[in-house]
Amino acid sequence: MTGIKCEIKVVSRQKMGSETETTTEVYAGTYLDRGNKKYISYKRHTEDGDIDCLLSYGAGKMTLSQQGGLKSKLEFIPGKKTDNLYQTPMGNMTVPVYTRGLSIHDKKDTIEIMLDYDIATRDAIRTLMEITVTI
Repeated sequence: MTGIKCEIKVVSRQKMGSETETTTEVYAGTYLDRGNKKYISYKRHTEDGDIDCLLSYGAGKMTLSQQGGLKSKLEFIPGKKTDNLYQTPMGNMTVPVYTRGLSIHDKKDTIEIMLDYDIATRDAIRTLMEITVTI
């Protein structure tokens, strides 16, 4: 993907019951503006292998696609529940996601994305994700 080099910082806070876990990760990536839709790509290194990630947003929704050690496409639409396929080395599973909120602020040299969603498992996992892209 050609575009502008950028740094992506992802702070994720997950809460399940009374337990809360916070992780912070920073990636080198690429930003591409196609007018109505914008794309951010980066590579994650995991114990299951490298994962190519593509974050796209526009028209009030966001999609996260992952290819590699695992394969998934998650769609986030505020106020909606989406069913998403997650393919792992252990097998495939459907992951229902309810998006509580999505806020995107495009500035001159940064993009700030706030994403609040629930992974609707038996014990719901609430996730608040802050993504900051520095161009």
